[in-house]
Amino acid sequence: MSERRETPPPWSPAISTECPVGVAHQAWIEASITWFAREFGREPALRPIVLPRLDLYPSGYTGTPRQIDDVVARMCGLMGIDRSGLIVELFDREGEDATAGEGTRAVGHYYVEDGRAVIGLDVTEASDAPYLIAVIAHELCHVRLLGEERITTGRKDHERLTDLLTVYFGFGVFSTNAALRFGETARGFSVQPLGDLDERTLNAARNDGYSRLGYLTEREFGYAMACYAWLRGETEPPWAGHLDPGPRAFLRQGLAYLARSAPPGEFPTRRSGGVPVTVRVISKTGPAWLGGLHLTVKPASWPPDAPGHGPSHPV
Repeated sequence: MSERRETPPPWSPAISTECPVGVAHQAWIEASITWFAREFGREPALRPIVLPRLDLYPSGYTGTPRQIDDVVARMCGLMGIDRSGLIVELFDREGEDATAGEGTRAVGHYYVEDGRAVIGLDVTEASDAPYLIAVIAHELCHVRLLGEERITTGRKDHERLTDLLTVYFGFGVFSTNAALRFGETARGFSVQPLGDLDERTLNAARNDGYSRLGYLTEREFGYAMACYAWLRGETEPPWAGHLDPGPRAFLRQGLAYLARSAPPGEFPTRRSGGVPVTVRVISKTGPAWLGGLHLTVKPASWPPDAPGHGPSHPV
């Protein structure tokens, strides 16, 4: 067996110093994180990153309702949310996976009822703690963004922004790894890169070979994690080893790019093609303040998308 090689540092010649995402997506990520710093302060990005360890879920975790509630309570504490003001609904829609070809089912949702935030969690895979934490983090970020009236669903990028906020609040390892997962099929181990996702619904795709979760591509998550590390002054983040190989490579490429392009703790650009990038709060219109997570089932023969080529989104 060949000896495992150490990953070179971000400035190694073996790593490209080009930004791993396109100009528009880069500008959107940087402008959005800058907006997060103004809205929530820098403290969420500077405190210890949350890692898949037993401080979030106990030894012997199996996904019981009591254990899920304990995880939600711990995460609320880390994200500055009053747990007593939050309603958690658990549901099981496993049967909806039994589709010929492809289908979609909700794995999480958010809404407000009688002035209280409600998040719903599918317990089908609740025993997979890291995956469940990725779903919970997304829904709790809806609470911080929609529930606190910082944005509305009138923003076309509100789901992508919610994904990105999980990174800023320290849950990026979970969200990033959930964006692409490995599975064993009859053909052996396989993996499919994240591709285009519908702009109005946060999607996940899953079959016997792979799954995907989230609006951001692996490249976007990798660069977002690089920006997160750059804000923290981490050129070789010790937590990088917790990321899956693909996004970890994009993280290091992103750090190499930032090291040659911007002063420490600053971003190189907030413009896209000469057009200023702004992150605006749109006035609330209408009663529907909804966010959610959905599961899209694809057949095993579904062809892979080109890595790093996600959807075109307004910035």
